[in-house]
Amino acid sequence: MAVPAPTPKYTFTERAAAGSLNDAQILNSNNAAGPDLPDDSDVVVAGGGIHGLIYAIHSAKYKPGKLKISIIEKNSKPGYKIGESTLPLFSLWCKMHGLTGEYLLRLFGLKDGLCFYFLDRENQGKYTDFCSNGTPGLFLSGFQIERTISELLFTVLAQRNGVNVYHGRQVDFNATKVQGGVKNNKIEIAKGKFDGKPGATIDSSLFVDATGRFRQLASKNAPLHRFEGWNYDAFWGYFTCPKDESKIPLRFYEGLHTNHLCFPEGWAWVIRFASWEGSPTANLMDMISYLLDCAEAGLSGDQIPCSEELARMFGLKFQWVTSIGFAVRNDVKYPEDMSAYGTKEGERKFNYFVQKYSVIKEFMTHFELVDNLYGPGTTWFIRKSLTYQSPVVSGPGWVAIGDACGFTNPLHSPGITAAMSTSTYAAELTHTALEAAQSANNAEAAELSIRKTLAPYDDFAKRLIPALNQMNRFNYVCFRDPRLGPQVSCIWQFFAGIGIPDWQLIRQDYNLTFKTYVPHSINWAWGSMVPEYDAVARKAIELIGPIPLEHSVPDATVRELIEYSNNIKKVAVDSNRFNFRWDGLLRYYDICLNYSEEKITKDKFARQCSNCASWLVLRPDWKKCYSCGKERTEEEAAITWNPPLAVDEVKALVRASDAKPAARREKEQIAHAPAFATLPKEVFV
Repeated sequence: MAVPAPTPKYTFTERAAAGSLNDAQILNSNNAAGPDLPDDSDVVVAGGGIHGLIYAIHSAKYKPGKLKISIIEKNSKPGYKIGESTLPLFSLWCKMHGLTGEYLLRLFGLKDGLCFYFLDRENQGKYTDFCSNGTPGLFLSGFQIERTISELLFTVLAQRNGVNVYHGRQVDFNATKVQGGVKNNKIEIAKGKFDGKPGATIDSSLFVDATGRFRQLASKNAPLHRFEGWNYDAFWGYFTCPKDESKIPLRFYEGLHTNHLCFPEGWAWVIRFASWEGSPTANLMDMISYLLDCAEAGLSGDQIPCSEELARMFGLKFQWVTSIGFAVRNDVKYPEDMSAYGTKEGERKFNYFVQKYSVIKEFMTHFELVDNLYGPGTTWFIRKSLTYQSPVVSGPGWVAIGDACGFTNPLHSPGITAAMSTSTYAAELTHTALEAAQSANNAEAAELSIRKTLAPYDDFAKRLIPALNQMNRFNYVCFRDPRLGPQVSCIWQFFAGIGIPDWQLIRQDYNLTFKTYVPHSINWAWGSMVPEYDAVARKAIELIGPIPLEHSVPDATVRELIEYSNNIKKVAVDSNRFNFRWDGLLRYYDICLNYSEEKITKDKFARQCSNCASWLVLRPDWKKCYSCGKERTEEEAAITWNPPLAVDEVKALVRASDAKPAARREKEQIAHAPAFATLPKEVFV
């Protein structure tokens, strides 16, 4: 029986028009406490980006009504940021808060796994590939997101849960006094830039630095740390989204993956997502509020208007775009004269690598540059020296979260998902810390109890960033030869990151709760802290790291590394600690993780809409395209399990993961075992 649909409301559009309100004013009008700053707040968060919002929402719902939380954001509204790809722990966190695929796929693009193409620098036109599915959309959808719309969504969700989010207000970090204890912090807020409201002082017990790479508070306590060796520079732009992907000259290419084009100097990302840029903030808030109402009512997927219909209902702009960018080592030697590649540094370096690799050059002919998508001067972007760590992430009266703790590289999409471990962990510890502090006899004892509570958080943050940095260096050295991606770095990334012992999501039925989310999040780290992964990563860096970037990796070194990796992998597989349905998840691998270039089948969880070409989750209960509304047949909506499953249930996946094929030992002796001696099947473009 269909659930009655909520009535669309135009509260914010009408309010903005009636009061001639600007973006900051309309956003602040949605606070439970109104637009004016409070005199006191248990927690003040500096920064209304994705991690500040996740921290606040998680804290507010962890123990509802226990803490007053205020977010101070200097910008007038959620603004452009890079970082569009997410991973299952992000989706699971959204699911915990009632935000499942039915609702989010109206706002975001679908993500189903990651695909990698490893280009051969010495043999232009040749490449190998590796592909992993994401989670079955029947149980959990993945998302490629536009940060402006995701942060607006989380702003409205935070406000619905009692968090006050103040846009257009800026913390005066120089005047602010952070000194620990209960309500001892004096957070100074400058005069409103967009509403003219006077400055204010907020008394708080905890000040949260969510200012990202600017590290406004963390930087005052310790200079950032750079890791030894090369760093990474990124440069990118936004492009059109081709409907006919069959013409793209890459084997098995599908736009629903986060696609990676890898080469010795680095890699390029290709991310397809829905953009709402150019839409009025008030109208977007009305649409988001409507979708949240639909979620609260429990509407099924086909009851909810599609994206194009929502755009018409609320007067919005909607289009599909592609984010394409490079993240390369900063020890690359460029030509002295780069003028032939463009006028700006980001443009020149982007086009340099497009021209250098014939596969990328041909690939880019299927995309057209979108000028100034996010306003004047936003055609080309560049960011240098991506990797850093904050040596100190908490102190008397404060804690840092998200990118304020550190950042490594966008490879394998860790920016949002891995850093969420800090936001959610800190959110839960905030309650424990402040509850203990309030029962202390004096300010010194109160701060001592807070420090004791946050000690495990400090230790975790200090371990996380170096582990992710080693993960990136491991992958980058394996980019040096196209044999190493499919047979070493990628297989270990997924073997350890998805099959991580004791923390596999299929064994939680793709559901996490407040009891289980943070333990999973802090133990995941993309598998980078798994001992077997660490051993192979260290060996790869030891063997290949010293070889000059412009040189080829000797064949004997490639063979040695693959053999070393295979030996550790065999022991790990035989331990039964990493059991997973690998033959359905991965192309080229069987359930025992034996590599075969002839095995090209895997599960299929999505197909393109025959009308608008959007990628759609395969679910028998979703007959309509959530982008354009076109209906599809039962056959078009059915999952293809390859190898077959008897039923569409998570428990069936678990049973298949734990299966011990009768021919297991025999398979390990098949002649494909010495595949490390030759290149995997390569394709010419």
